[in-house]
Amino acid sequence: MQHIDYDIQAIISQPHIAEPLERFSNILLQWAKIHNLTAIKDSKELYHQIADSLLPISFLKPFHTCIDIGSGAGFPALILACYYTDSKFYLLEPRKKRVSFLENAIISMGLSHVKVIADYSYNVKNIQGDLISSRAVCRSDILVRDSRHLLESGGHYLLYKGTNTANEKDLLDDMQTQVFTNTNRAYIYASFV
Repeated sequence: MQHIDYDIQAIISQPHIAEPLERFSNILLQWAKIHNLTAIKDSKELYHQIADSLLPISFLKPFHTCIDIGSGAGFPALILACYYTDSKFYLLEPRKKRVSFLENAIISMGLSHVKVIADYSYNVKNIQGDLISSRAVCRSDILVRDSRHLLESGGHYLLYKGTNTANEKDLLDDMQTQVFTNTNRAYIYASFV
């Protein structure tokens, strides 16, 4: 395991990232008051979630298409999309309320390179990416099994896990894995051998 120590504040404060993140923050906090979208209720917790989403930029290899599975309230995909503006993002989310939120957030943030697909990964057949990201959706081996057909040859998985589930890398025995950690998060970065 490698510990990540990276100055996220320097990244977040860049105007081309700060502006869409501010719009995201406003719409998320507004929706959170009305809908059961996320447990985030204040800007301090929101900042922590944004930083958590961005920390992998310290080790991610370049990618052209990211498929995010179980996008929920937009973490990490919408946050990564603010940084990786030259990459295409597909957000897979089956729940209608969250799909509506994501579509509104994408418009508000001006992210023309991001598209929402209202479905489960195992039902999607017409796209592929060289990065598949996911945060707290299910066990790593199940996620890989249900989405492997979406990963291009030579591509990577980026799995956001709690530090107590970092050992899930052992379930990916046919993959090459690296684990990066920071505070309460383990990031599993995996590819097929």
